[in-house]
Amino acid sequence: MPQFVVRLNHPPDQCPTSNSKVRERAAKGATEIPKLAQKHGIKFIAGPLVLDAEHEGIAVVEAERPEAIHAFVLESGLMQWNSIRVTLAQSLVESMQELEKVPPPIY
Repeated sequence: MPQFVVRLNHPPDQCPTSNSKVRERAAKGATEIPKLAQKHGIKFIAGPLVLDAEHEGIAVVEAERPEAIHAFVLESGLMQWNSIRVTLAQSLVESMQELEKVPPPIY
């Protein structure tokens, strides 16, 4: 199943440590994450992890399609106070095998 890296970040004023409304929403939403992930066919490989001082979060997930991750972050409310990036991830071996599909080097 494809793996994706999910990165979240927010400004300090939108952090659950400094914003009471975000704190309330984050606390409530954290308990719903496993249920929502299961609903959308998402499996957490690593995380979710919080990088406190950077106001970021990160997770490595498996999902059939990126649209499942989009539905998950939408329904979880995470996109209400975070910018979210979802990137396809590959093993080093897979990445090296794909070099055969790339045009010849330009340098």
